[in-house]
Amino acid sequence: MEKLVEMKGITKSFYGVEVLHDVDFDVNAGEVVALCGENGAGKSTLVKILAAIYTRDGGEINIQGESIHHSTPFDIQHKGVSMIHQELNLVDDMTAAQNIFLSREPCNKFGIIDYPRMNREAEKLLESLGESIEPTAKVGSLKIAQKQMLEIAKAISFDVKVIIMDEPTAVLSGKETEILFNLIKTLSQRGIGIIYISHRLAEIKEIAGRVTVLRDGYLVGTRNVSEVTEKEIASMMVGRDVDHTAASEFEGDPSDIVLEVRNITSDILKDVSFSVAKGEIIGFSGLIGAGRSEMMEMIFGLRKLEAGEVLLYGKPVTIKNAKAAIKADLGFATEDRKETGLVLDRSISENADFVYRVKNKVSVVMPKAVNARARKKIEELRIVCNGPSQLVKHLSGGNQQKVVLAKWLSSQPEIFIVDEPTRGIDIGARQEIYNIIKELAQSGKTIIIVSSDMTEILSICQRVVVMHEGRITGILTGRERTEDNIMHHAANVM
Repeated sequence: MEKLVEMKGITKSFYGVEVLHDVDFDVNAGEVVALCGENGAGKSTLVKILAAIYTRDGGEINIQGESIHHSTPFDIQHKGVSMIHQELNLVDDMTAAQNIFLSREPCNKFGIIDYPRMNREAEKLLESLGESIEPTAKVGSLKIAQKQMLEIAKAISFDVKVIIMDEPTAVLSGKETEILFNLIKTLSQRGIGIIYISHRLAEIKEIAGRVTVLRDGYLVGTRNVSEVTEKEIASMMVGRDVDHTAASEFEGDPSDIVLEVRNITSDILKDVSFSVAKGEIIGFSGLIGAGRSEMMEMIFGLRKLEAGEVLLYGKPVTIKNAKAAIKADLGFATEDRKETGLVLDRSISENADFVYRVKNKVSVVMPKAVNARARKKIEELRIVCNGPSQLVKHLSGGNQQKVVLAKWLSSQPEIFIVDEPTRGIDIGARQEIYNIIKELAQSGKTIIIVSSDMTEILSICQRVVVMHEGRITGILTGRERTEDNIMHHAANVM
């Protein structure tokens, strides 16, 4: 079997801290190799070194037998290695076709960009992915899942030998994930090697032939996927046994209703009604476009309530904006922590204190008080950092998500909406966030979880509300909470 990529003894340090220690990694033609590890384990650093985004401090890299030295990302791409980043790398003001062919647009004989041809080629690529994105659509108008599929189309538009996929299904629905997996199988049959980074162990078992695990920058080992269980992979990642447990039954008072939604209707939602009790963890599941996030935005005042009503503690309320929602003791951690959850170039203390200042009408910032509050949250949420002054952009994904939680918990919301609480987060940090959510519920807080991860929904949510095309198609409790039932209701095929 032809070896497409071979990395030997790779080392890398940032600011004097070694983040990769003598790591070996390889990919063969037609092979899918999963790269696993907790956030901060060195996965992204390793593949960014391969893609020439970072330079290595030591070690060797060979691509199809050619030794690689002092290359640029452009050079590596033209040697057949293409990377789909976890953080989307698209230009919102350009069209889908323009993004796919950026800097290599097809031209006519006069050297002028041939837009009709470019749009046709983009349309073919997108159709091969099962996507109906218009090639002339502005990227800024697309949903996150559509942007992810566009990144994949961009990657395969090159004459690739190796594709690096960093958490490619994090924002994809079940149908879109299935399309992606079929595409990966087709590409591997053509001899293309796939490096697949994911925290979703079930995906790794389904799609990969081998799995390489890193922990704290060290190579733990490489195993054939057929020879290891999900639990064994998880244990290799975190260095200890990891248990997956189902959510407990709700032990609070179901008659103590804190939030009630009655007959909400809009261009997306269709006569949506539900209620949530104090101390409950309720989950909202469904395919992309089902209307879950839009409904939460409406409750929180980020979207106009066109018809229907929202009641808090039995009384109708009108929440026109986020500030009013915060004052009404609501919190909302949105699905995209980097775009709408955090200010990456600001410190932990500045991010964590923002909602507190809004709720308490703090007009004068007292640095000592801000840092004291931040230190308390760092300790409570076990945020791994250098201190309150550390910039959020330098934290791992799991610790960034904890800062999002810190920001909202500082205002002590009674009802806390968390959209995609662990997207792109490793299994160890994920379990810590689950524990935080459960502790909040046990203290009497009401938690609403929106998630595309059914394992997550079943692990922490005591009731599951399933949506399909703007409607609630099922509310599952007890033994009804199964993946099959959720999928049937999400697809509306019962």
